[in-house]
Amino acid sequence: MTTHTADVALDPEGVDFGAAPTSPVARFYAASWQLFISLRVTVVTLIVITAACFVGMFFDQTRTYDEHVAQWATTPWKLQLFTFFEMYDVFASWWFGLFVVILLVNVIACSVERLPKIWLDVWHPKPQLSDEQLRGIRHVWRGRIAEGDRAKAEGLIATVLGARAKTTTEGDRRFTFAEKQRWGRFGVYVVHTGLVMILVGGIINGKTKMDGLMMITEGTAMRLVRLRGPGNLPYVVDLGFSVRCDDFRLKTFTTGDVMEYESDLSVLDSRAPVNPVVTKKIEVNDPLEYSGYTFYQASYAPVSGDQLVQLDVGPRGGQRRTHSLAIGDKLTLDDGTTFVPVEVIEEFAGLGAAVRVQETSPTPAGPRTTSYVVFRSYPDFDREVRRGKFDVQFRGFDQQYATGIQVGRVPWVPFIFAGFVVLFVGMAMAFLMSHRRYWARLVPVGDGKLELVIAGAARRHQYAFADEFARLRTTVAAAFGEGERKADRARALREQRRIAKLGDNPKP
Repeated sequence: MTTHTADVALDPEGVDFGAAPTSPVARFYAASWQLFISLRVTVVTLIVITAACFVGMFFDQTRTYDEHVAQWATTPWKLQLFTFFEMYDVFASWWFGLFVVILLVNVIACSVERLPKIWLDVWHPKPQLSDEQLRGIRHVWRGRIAEGDRAKAEGLIATVLGARAKTTTEGDRRFTFAEKQRWGRFGVYVVHTGLVMILVGGIINGKTKMDGLMMITEGTAMRLVRLRGPGNLPYVVDLGFSVRCDDFRLKTFTTGDVMEYESDLSVLDSRAPVNPVVTKKIEVNDPLEYSGYTFYQASYAPVSGDQLVQLDVGPRGGQRRTHSLAIGDKLTLDDGTTFVPVEVIEEFAGLGAAVRVQETSPTPAGPRTTSYVVFRSYPDFDREVRRGKFDVQFRGFDQQYATGIQVGRVPWVPFIFAGFVVLFVGMAMAFLMSHRRYWARLVPVGDGKLELVIAGAARRHQYAFADEFARLRTTVAAAFGEGERKADRARALREQRRIAKLGDNPKP
C-alpha cells in the first residue's frame, strides 16, 4: 500500500488554504492580485495622502492662481509642474482624488478577497475534529479512558463546552463543537464598510458641497451665492429661492467696539403656497436652515449713503423717544420745538463720539435758537449739565448695512457621520471580541478504551485564550488525569511515519 503526504498550509484551526497556482499566467495573476490587495498598497496610499495634506498646508489654498504663480512659479518648468499638479487647489486636484479612489478600491478589494472565505468558515464550520485539523491546533488535551467512563466523559464535555454546544455522532464516534463571539470575525469588515462610507461620502461631498457668501442689503432679497472655484476663481450659483434681510442690528459697547450683530431673514420660495416660508433671527452660531442649505451670520458692511444718527428726545425728566435723523434733517415736536443734528464729531476733546444739535424753541418774542453738543458715552450729560426744557441723548448711529451671510451645503454629512459610527462599532468588534472554537472527540480505540480529545483555538488574544484553555484542561485533568503528554504524542507520530515509510519502500 502506498501513501502520499503533502505539506499544506493550515490556519490555527487546521483548515487547508489550498495549493499555490502552477501555470505562469495564474502565478502572474495571483501575484498581481496579492500586490493590489496587500498592506503595502494601503501604506503607500496613506503616505501620499498624508504628504498631500502637508503640501496643502504649505501652499495657501485661499490664494488665487495668479497669486500662487507670482510667488512660486518663477521659471517655466516650475509653472508647468505647479499647474500640472494643481498645487493651488491640492484637495480638489486630480492626483489627490486619484489616491483617494485607490484607497477606496483597495479597501473594497481586500474585503472582496477575504470576506467570502471568512463568511463560509463562520457559518459553515467543521464540527467534526479530524487528525488533519489537530495538526494546526495548539491547545489540545488528549487521553484514553475506559469504555465504562463514556457517560462521565459525555457529561464533562457538556459541562466544559456549554449548553449551546452541538453534538453529532457517526456510529460509536461522538463529536461536539462549540464557539463563542463569532461576530468578532467580521469586525475588520465592518471597519472596511465604515471607511468605504466615509470615502464615498467625502468624494461626493467634494463635488456637491457649497461654501459661499451673500451680501444682502437691509430690505432687499437675493438668490445668487458667490463662490470660489479652483484657483480661487469666482462664480455664482442660483439657490432657486430668495433670502430677504428684513433688518440688521449692530450692537456696540459705549466705547464703539462691536458687541454682537444679528439679522432678521425671510425665505421666499415661489414653489411654496405661502411666503415667506421661513422667518428667523440669525446670529453667530445660530443659523437658519432651509432646503438643505445653512445660512450663517458671518459679517456685515455699511452701505454708502447718508449717515443717520439716533437721538432720544423727551421732556425733562420724562419719557424719551428715539428718532433716526440724517445730518440736516429736522425733528419737530408738538409744541413747535425743532431739533436738527448739524454735525457729527468722531472724537470731541477726548470724550468720544458726539453730535452737535441745533434746537429752535418758539417764544413770545420769536423763535429762539441754541446749539449744544451731546455725547454718546455720557447719556446723562445733557440732562445734568445743560438742564434745558427737553432732554437730548445721543444714542448712536443708524447706518444702513448689508449683512454677510455664509451659505453652506454638505448633503452627505449624515452619511459620513454614519460611516464613523460604523467604523467605531467595527473597531470595538475587532479589538474587544475574540472568536473562540472548541472541539471534543470521543472515539473507540480497541481494548475497551476510548480516546477523548478536547481542542480549542482562538483568532486573537492568544494569551488570554491560553489561560482560558488551561482552566478547561485543569477541569478535564481532575476527572481523567493529565492525559497524553506532547512528547509521547510526538514519539508516536514519528513511529507512525517510520512504519509508513517502510511500507512504501519494502526490503527486497
